[in-house]
Amino acid sequence: MTELDQPLGSLPAQDHDHDVLLIAGSRPEVARLAPVATAFADSDRIRALTVATGPDPMTVHEAFESLGVPADVTQLLREPPGPHPAAIASLLMTRLDELLVDLDPSAVMVYGGGMTAVVAAQVAFWRQIPVVHLQAGVAGDDLLCPFPQEANRRVIGQLASLFLTTTGDAALGSPVGPNAISVGDTLAANPRPADLRFARLLRRVRSGGPQMVLVGLDRPDSLGVLASLPDLLDREPDIEIVVYGELASHGAAYPLLGHPRATVVRNLPLAELVWLIAASAVLVSDDPELVTDAPGLGTPAVLVDGPHIPEPGDSIRSILSPAVMTTVRQIIRAAPKPASPPSDGLEAARVEQAVAWMFGLCPSPVLSPTFPTSMTDPATNTEV
Repeated sequence: MTELDQPLGSLPAQDHDHDVLLIAGSRPEVARLAPVATAFADSDRIRALTVATGPDPMTVHEAFESLGVPADVTQLLREPPGPHPAAIASLLMTRLDELLVDLDPSAVMVYGGGMTAVVAAQVAFWRQIPVVHLQAGVAGDDLLCPFPQEANRRVIGQLASLFLTTTGDAALGSPVGPNAISVGDTLAANPRPADLRFARLLRRVRSGGPQMVLVGLDRPDSLGVLASLPDLLDREPDIEIVVYGELASHGAAYPLLGHPRATVVRNLPLAELVWLIAASAVLVSDDPELVTDAPGLGTPAVLVDGPHIPEPGDSIRSILSPAVMTTVRQIIRAAPKPASPPSDGLEAARVEQAVAWMFGLCPSPVLSPTFPTSMTDPATNTEV
């Protein structure tokens, strides 16, 4: 549903005592909030409404659709925002305040430290609506790294009523209140890739195997990067490469088709793309929007021949084509990406349990059992 289609009054009739708005302004936020929406629907104790907003609300709307959780509200902006954070925040603030007045939710949930998250938390606080902060306390002690997400996260930490952390330990400089509950990363609660090639590749990466380099190229002027990938494989025997996009069908990709450490596909569904980005050591792409989203999934990104305004502490670099592979080798030779903790698939259910406890609907905020020591890969039916 978009605000151009139907008025907000056409939302389903209220049949729960409490409702929560799950507000997303980017694809990484959707990847964490979509499983939570499913968990709320499965338990049927609290009504959850997904909200697609942010600087590019239709991209967020499509991300919800791709992950199987259609957006209940898509908040179209009255005019395109400028590139500066202040311009984005000023447009979002008015629109989100109108939404909270119209729907009067019991709480709002935001993820991480994006611009949409901090604006939604601020507006909810002004309206005296409780804020639930997903991925609270996950950052470092440098206010400028990542910029501006770390500062935003600290602001949300002062406003939230319930703090849902990825791990049991809160990071330096990221305040959390007394209501801090470890739920895990809800990204892990998304459906696993249906393509067995990717399911097996993710299993190899998770088990301490090769580092993955994800390459998404669409523009003809990125052919030089595509042509240099066989040399990268020769120089780096401990990596595997996934290539997708328009150029995957170009003749320059043919040398990769038979390579045992390369996978070439034309299209990647967003549900699988999210998993691959999150597991990659580095993303190389000529899509500025995708590169912007990558750090939110924990992956540094290289933008090929794109516009770039240096920001302190950011993990996005725009590199001219001839220098891309040098930068990629520097990244993969740096400290390896930390392994993801084991997942039992109950991360989103733990979120729902914690929110139900906040509303007094259950006696404990903790869902049992907790994390197992091992898990089974559904693609191979083997322990990982």
